[in-house]
Amino acid sequence: MANPDIIIVDDDPMVGELSRDLLTDAGYTVTLVQDSLEAIPTIKAQMPRMIVTDIMMPGITGMDICKSVKSDPALKHMKIIVVSGKSYDVEKQRAFQLGADFFLQKPYNVETFSNTVKSILDGAAPAPSPGEAPAAGPAIIREEEHPQASDLDAGQIRMTVWGARGLPATLPNSASRYGRQTSCLSVETREHIFIFDAGTGIVELGKEIAEKKRYYKDIWICLTHFHMDHILGLGRFAPIHDPHFNIHLIGSNDPEKTLKEVAQATFYSSFSLTKQAPKAKIDIYEILEDNYELFPGVKLSAMYANHPTSTLVYVLDILGRRISYCPDSEIWGDATAFQDYDEKLGGFVKGSDIFVHDAVYNDKDYETFKKQGHSGLSVVVDFAVEKAQARDLVLWHAHPDYSDEQLDEMASDALTRIKQKGYQLNCHLPVERQAFLLQGAK
Repeated sequence: MANPDIIIVDDDPMVGELSRDLLTDAGYTVTLVQDSLEAIPTIKAQMPRMIVTDIMMPGITGMDICKSVKSDPALKHMKIIVVSGKSYDVEKQRAFQLGADFFLQKPYNVETFSNTVKSILDGAAPAPSPGEAPAAGPAIIREEEHPQASDLDAGQIRMTVWGARGLPATLPNSASRYGRQTSCLSVETREHIFIFDAGTGIVELGKEIAEKKRYYKDIWICLTHFHMDHILGLGRFAPIHDPHFNIHLIGSNDPEKTLKEVAQATFYSSFSLTKQAPKAKIDIYEILEDNYELFPGVKLSAMYANHPTSTLVYVLDILGRRISYCPDSEIWGDATAFQDYDEKLGGFVKGSDIFVHDAVYNDKDYETFKKQGHSGLSVVVDFAVEKAQARDLVLWHAHPDYSDEQLDEMASDALTRIKQKGYQLNCHLPVERQAFLLQGAK
């Protein structure tokens, strides 16, 4: 069999098959790969002239495929078109930096798709058409102040907010009732502790853990991505300097930087915030979009978020309860057959006892800043009920420039919407050290 002209890598059957049919009708030989883990072996085996790949896929992302192909001397001659609904300018730039020849925004124009492909294969840059981007180089039983971990009963779960603000362009001079620390959330049982993100909020958590060695020996830190506000506190996390602890660092590699490289730069670089090497045992777990059973009855699931860079959202199923953590995720509220993130995320977090989700903007500001990677208030409230079917919603990533009065107004607007819509939903705009206690289902 002759080598195909084009390999399409897309986990969405409808989009992948449509692209294949359009190119086949145009006279090309085409192979469709729906499992991204099979993409690189298939590319090496079949040696196509062009690769057309989606970005957000289980397994490895289209950015990873781009990087792998363009860094391999035997493959780098192949043309690559990145096709995605994740159409942030920074994502387009990343695609081109990693070697993509063209970025095609979903939903693409079916009438011009084949001509776009032909122009790239022929070495001519196509004129952009609409949709195409040219290259440019029972849940909570009470809330409480954070108590000692030892008072947790065998069936209880405590979720504590250590930081939930965004990172401002300049350091603020004003205090805030909601706090100023960036993303960090802990989930504890009597036996285990899980920490989601390592923003500046992790520093105070680390001090508390280090002072009470009876707390936990094993600490699981799950990073959603490598933006500064989510890793800034990691180097000052006190347990890394105590041999009593085992630290398990979990996250997804990004084409620009691996989890191991982030850990190295944080713990060992002369430019890091910590000036001494770790004494704790540190394990690195580079994960994909998948489900992972960490212990019997404890499952951690990961899915790629609609946010610039390789960003994860997590679901923790523990003691029969479900906590979903989506700190950087843009729900669009206008899903189409080509842009199905809302539906996919809804299925992923469905049945959440606690749904923690990005709500950076009030509704007015979201109209100005939409499609940049963060969500607006009302669409998140609606999503929590209609898609996530959550019992409690925790609004996350409070805008760093909003005053307490503006945040108070957002909290009030959320409650008003819940009442007007007749929703059965508890909604919280959290303050630092606010803790939520859940009773496990078993």
